[in-house]
Amino acid sequence: MRTEKGSTYRILALDVDGTLLDREGTLRPSTVAAVARAARAGIRPVLCTGRRYRRARPIAEQLGLDAPLVCNSGALVKDPSNHRTLWRADFEPDLLAELLDLFHLHDELPLSFTDRPPEGLDFLVARDPTGRPLYDDYLSRNRGHGEVDPGWAERLERGGHYHVCTIGSRPDMLAFQNVVMARLSGRVRTFVQKSPRYEGTMCEVLHHDASKWSALLHLAERWDVPPSEICAIGDDANDVPMLQGAGFGVAMGHAPADVLAAADHITGDHDNDGVAMVIDELLR
Repeated sequence: MRTEKGSTYRILALDVDGTLLDREGTLRPSTVAAVARAARAGIRPVLCTGRRYRRARPIAEQLGLDAPLVCNSGALVKDPSNHRTLWRADFEPDLLAELLDLFHLHDELPLSFTDRPPEGLDFLVARDPTGRPLYDDYLSRNRGHGEVDPGWAERLERGGHYHVCTIGSRPDMLAFQNVVMARLSGRVRTFVQKSPRYEGTMCEVLHHDASKWSALLHLAERWDVPPSEICAIGDDANDVPMLQGAGFGVAMGHAPADVLAAADHITGDHDNDGVAMVIDELLR
């Protein structure tokens, strides 16, 4: 591993799925131990995940972390000690209206994640079931965490929308991503990703100001840490901005080619202690 001689890293930004977790979705003891070593050495681990807050908190708890959580691919930052929102990149009402028009025109069903207390619901959807097997798989696995509200998209004045997605086959999601970017390029970010927890693939849409890197910079400014003192590790498209922006960006060995190209270094994969390898090198 090549790092700048004498470099000191004060923040360790860690993706979750495909980075901290192995192929089976398990947090390996060797990874837990390595993250603890980093924390003891004065490097602050920060989870930066595509997961929503409810799904990110258990990983932080397993790691013994109390730092703010970068959730929803960077659209939301939450303090797990009191559930306070520290930063959120909401869609402007007119932008959200244009986006939802595209969903309607192309027969895609929007799901909007919400920022509510932990006992509240996590997302809004117009109907459940939808009659679309891959979409309904997601809803069934999150039963009790979503609010069914047929008219939510007509009440945009309520605000607070920051992460909208739809779910289907990978070809369909890639096609819809192209539609969104053709209309709203420069105003939104899109990611097409598949979680091992679900059968379908998601096309996720965020405000252009939202990314794991922009959220991480918000925290770094609070802690007076320059970008050069951030090490970031990830494996997927939503990690690219932080791999490029961090002082030292590391891609997991199994990452796609575009993610590998964005990194300063490539480590082992998520089944072979890739994160622990990086931490051990940083602590030498």
